[in-house]
Amino acid sequence: MTDPRDNREGSQRDEPPELPAVLQLLRDGPPELADLLRFTMTSQMLGIPQEKVQGDFLFGLESLRQRGLLPLEDVARVRARTSGLAQDHREQWAAGYVAGYLAAWAAAILRVLDTRGVEFDKHLHRALNLCPDTDALTRFLDRAVTATHEADLVAGEPGLAGPGGS
Repeated sequence: MTDPRDNREGSQRDEPPELPAVLQLLRDGPPELADLLRFTMTSQMLGIPQEKVQGDFLFGLESLRQRGLLPLEDVARVRARTSGLAQDHREQWAAGYVAGYLAAWAAAILRVLDTRGVEFDKHLHRALNLCPDTDALTRFLDRAVTATHEADLVAGEPGLAGPGGS
């Protein structure tokens, strides 16, 4: 039996089109992301200056990432989608954002260690710059503030302990 809403005889109904990745993220992601979007839209409707609304939105995305509610890759996709870029450049922009973000965290860790006079070898430098895990980089930055030796930074982290680590 055919659906009365379908005018085509004997054909099956079309499946709904797949949602864009950002809309899927809103549907399937943490409720805090939907709350952030509602707050942003409400702020815009109240006439708050665009720069302030955008700043609050980006701060909210980073907060969700740091709390472990939104992976860095999803943050990058949302930022690319809301940046006004042409659709065919969004994935490249998101990939570049992720790479730059990871590099900045690695550089911050090394800078804190260097400023505090903690000696480290090239293996740690390489491992941090190749680390794709934002949660691990966040832990390392937290530890760098109090570490007195390289070993304090990498304690309990597989593949990073000492020379020859990843």
